[in-house]
Amino acid sequence: MKIKLYQQRWFPWVIALFFILSGNQLTYGQGYELKNAREITLLSVGAAGTTASILLRNKREPLRLDEIDNFNINDVFAFDRLSDGSYRKVSRIASDVLLHSSYALPLTLLAFDETRQDAGTLGVIFLQTIALNETLTGITKALVKRPRPYTYNQGAPEDVRTMRGNNFSFFSGHTSYTAAIAFFTAKTISDYVDNPTIRKLAWTGAFLWPAATGYFRYRAGKHFPTDVIVGYIVGASVGYLVPHLHKIQHTNISLDTGVSHTPLVRPLFRVTLML
Repeated sequence: MKIKLYQQRWFPWVIALFFILSGNQLTYGQGYELKNAREITLLSVGAAGTTASILLRNKREPLRLDEIDNFNINDVFAFDRLSDGSYRKVSRIASDVLLHSSYALPLTLLAFDETRQDAGTLGVIFLQTIALNETLTGITKALVKRPRPYTYNQGAPEDVRTMRGNNFSFFSGHTSYTAAIAFFTAKTISDYVDNPTIRKLAWTGAFLWPAATGYFRYRAGKHFPTDVIVGYIVGASVGYLVPHLHKIQHTNISLDTGVSHTPLVRPLFRVTLML
């Protein structure tokens, strides 16, 4: 079977491996830590899920014209009827630009001393984030097989209505990917960097970037509103929760005065790549 990676976004994986391979510095206990059992579990689930996503989606053939000619927009949820099914190429291109440019967001972590010295750890966590997001997104698309809005539009060109992936509407992969990457970046900056202005900028970007991506996917006729909303929630949840699982929990003890508190331990850890 010929494997097509038409939906598999490979560039974030390169970024994650770059961080892992470049991270060999010691770091103080202000950010994240790795634990063997947890990391092996998350990476194994992500790898298996990503593989299943690729195989399942490659098995799904696009809907034929004779299958979609009788589609009726009134058969979808009332809220999703907001989509008129128009295929807008400019909006599709805009959503692609937003997705592809979001891949570079984690590179902004190299601008801060606090995150740059912990690059290896962040690379492992980012790899888990994109693998788990691909698992949830790709497998759901392959199993649900929801037709895209433009398939309901009989005025759209035949080559558009029958293009590959025309039954992968639920849920929006562009939105889930941009949300996962943007929220991962903002969460990491928030946990490492003390500057409140930088934190606000990071979170503002994290909320707006996937929202804009989802809007253009909707305008392009690629997704219904619920596809975009669910994609946003899934991606944002993965992008936030995976780093949060790795956050170091400090143990505080009272000194003799009973007033001051200080960390009991300032853990050090090193990320190494075992070959």
